[in-house]
Amino acid sequence: MKKITVCTAILMAIFTNAQSWSLTGNTGIDPFSNFLGTIDSKDLSLKTNNVERMRINSMGKIGIGTAPVSNLTLKLLGNTEFIANDKEKDGFHFFSEANVLNNGLDLMWLKFNNYQTNDVGLLTLSTPLTPGDWAKPVFTVRNNGKVLIGLSWNNNVSGCTDCNNYKLFVKDGIKTEKVKVEIAADNGWADYVFDKEYQLMDLKELESYIKENKHLPEVPTTKEAIKNGIELKEMNILLLKKIEELTLHIIDLNKKVENLQNSK
Repeated sequence: MKKITVCTAILMAIFTNAQSWSLTGNTGIDPFSNFLGTIDSKDLSLKTNNVERMRINSMGKIGIGTAPVSNLTLKLLGNTEFIANDKEKDGFHFFSEANVLNNGLDLMWLKFNNYQTNDVGLLTLSTPLTPGDWAKPVFTVRNNGKVLIGLSWNNNVSGCTDCNNYKLFVKDGIKTEKVKVEIAADNGWADYVFDKEYQLMDLKELESYIKENKHLPEVPTTKEAIKNGIELKEMNILLLKKIEELTLHIIDLNKKVENLQNSK
């Protein structure tokens, strides 16, 4: 009986030791290197409440909330926050050590896995606009590909009543060195003024129109321009049209002057 008791105690001690990890690893063979982990090709799993929360596979890939499929894979339910409060350093750094990325690759790619039917933001950057003010969006990329820079997408805040009609809205304007506007078709330009069939308004009729309306035909009034803004492409085409009409009037007047001079 005594032998059985001693053997049982030894087996219990071996079993208990085999089920625990020490700070020197699974076997404790290296007294100079403390670590928690594996010394074989098995994954390391961390659990709470008997539910796996994090896994490091034998290749060093890390998965939090899911099995790792890349060097770091996160699957987090609910809100996720990254908070930095060191006023001496930048809050968040993201950089790639790749020298030259292959064509078509992205340094950063944020995406939804499921199609979104509602108007939601893919990426929003926000900051307080005044001291003590709650942070408001200053840069927003929507799921429909539209971008707003400068203020909230909310019409009541931004003052933009037709933002959703445009792919890009910039509050307070932009400064740029170059703008190129594409013309969809040949008939979108104003050279049709020089066609023989084009009906040029008589100068007397034009004079009468200007006296009555205080603006050129087809050109929006000051009030209309302030209320609705102007379309850059349409306005440039319209101005070109008026220049071409003016050119035709000048040519016609020049012919009349020449005829008068020749008749003397």
